Amino acid sequence: MKIYKPIFILGSARSGTSILYELLSSHPDLCWFSNITNLHPEHPELAALNRLTNIPIMKSFIYPSEGERVYMYCGFQDDRRTAFDTLNQTTSATFKNVIQNHLAASGKPRFINKRTANTQRLDCLIHMFHDAYFIHIIRDGRAVVNSLLRVNWWSNTPLWWRSNLTPSHWQRNGNAPEKLCALHWKHNVEEIRRFKSRLSNRYIEIRYENFVNDPRGTIRSLINYCQLNPSINYISSLPEALLNMNNKWKENLSSKQKKIISETVGDYLQKLNYRYLQ
Repeated sequence: MKIYKPIFILGSARSGTSILYELLSSHPDLCWFSNITNLHPEHPELAALNRLTNIPIMKSFIYPSEGERVYMYCGFQDDRRTAFDTLNQTTSATFKNVIQNHLAASGKPRFINKRTANTQRLDCLIHMFHDAYFIHIIRDGRAVVNSLLRVNWWSNTPLWWRSNLTPSHWQRNGNAPEKLCALHWKHNVEEIRRFKSRLSNRYIEIRYENFVNDPRGTIRSLINYCQLNPSINYISSLPEALLNMNNKWKENLSSKQKKIISETVGDYLQKLNYRYLQ
């Protein structure tokens, strides 16, 4: 099947990419990498099981996945920036073939995926899919820092923008962990926005803060932007609001931590119209 106007959700980790992906993936015209096909990336025909999500109880067993194993199976690497001219063409061909097989097996006309590691290979996706849409969700960097400090997988995450460095190495050398979290957020947002003018009308930014306050309105605008069917039943199935965790940083972060974040990315927060309040 032809890959027609695929949709890729972009954003720094802990920016709301997962909940946005979950809600958009429930649109009746979209197929996605599932937890099943992620376990067995060599068998994309298992995407036929996605059809069972029409049965409510099956949504607990089959659900959208980032597809990290699918990307690995195709030959992508998460720990570095990858430009299209350095990409193994077998990787490109395999990835397209996997998506085509997902479309055919699921019986859906369009494909959607969220993978935070796509930040560092955005150039590849742009070259591979000339009609793709890119949705970038941006969240207050202080909230992202607060969240990263509290997830168990962060300490061993390879940093694509600085070779051979992980948060655990950074902290063992006596550096402030909140500073690295802030730098990681900034590098991700900057890297994605670097392609903004190049993508023109195939790129859209939304703010986490607006999304959680009005998920129906936000997604209504996104399906219009992505030229998806404006299904009334789909829109009515979405929550009217989401839990907004964006101000937890004010309580959880110490004055010292807030000062470090301000010194590290304060100017960039202001550039994105986030007013800095210690």
